[in-house]
Amino acid sequence: MKRLSLLVALAFAGGAQAATLLTDHATYAGPALDLSAYANGSYNFTFGPEPIPGGITFTAAPGGGGNSGSGSVLGQGSYGLGANGSFGLPSVYAGVDSGTGYAQFAFATPISEFGAFFNYAPGVGDPPVISVWSAGLEVASFDLAALAPISTPGGFNDFAFRGIRLDLGEGTFDTFRFGGSYLLAAATAKGDPKPVPEPLSLALVGLGFVGMQLARRRQRG
Repeated sequence: MKRLSLLVALAFAGGAQAATLLTDHATYAGPALDLSAYANGSYNFTFGPEPIPGGITFTAAPGGGGNSGSGSVLGQGSYGLGANGSFGLPSVYAGVDSGTGYAQFAFATPISEFGAFFNYAPGVGDPPVISVWSAGLEVASFDLAALAPISTPGGFNDFAFRGIRLDLGEGTFDTFRFGGSYLLAAATAKGDPKPVPEPLSLALVGLGFVGMQLARRRQRG
């Protein structure tokens, strides 16, 4: 099924800020997420800061310090996603390691779009949310479970592309944040991850949804 991009109008600072929820890797023109430096077979638990190629810095604030208590995962250890299966070698990923809280990528140079390959544990903890921020203020936020669900029943290392693009004239952002439902952003040491088909429900999601999410609480299921 052809992947879709969803346009939503979002309230921000008393006005309307337009952003696009990206679901099509073929149309993406933003920075690549290269996690190959962490392809060492370990979990590499960390709160950051951790450098990512391309002027990106990873930091994390998982609920309760993460499932391990030592931060989020930036590596290749086995990572369960409930009904959506699991991740592990050879995939490399940044996983919040909590049903609540968040991890984020900060960019040395502000950008207008960012995306990666994602998956999450359905119905565990807070909803899976991606958002972009500028100077500490949230610019746009999307609830993936509501607007662009990912379904990979019992899968292993299955991904779906998700991202955010600020529309023309809407400025830039310096941080991309993701969290809830053990949401993880994945990459591989060599090439792109394999895509997964978009569920039929995605085709039924219309335009004009607002995806603002503010609460992030901890739960591991």
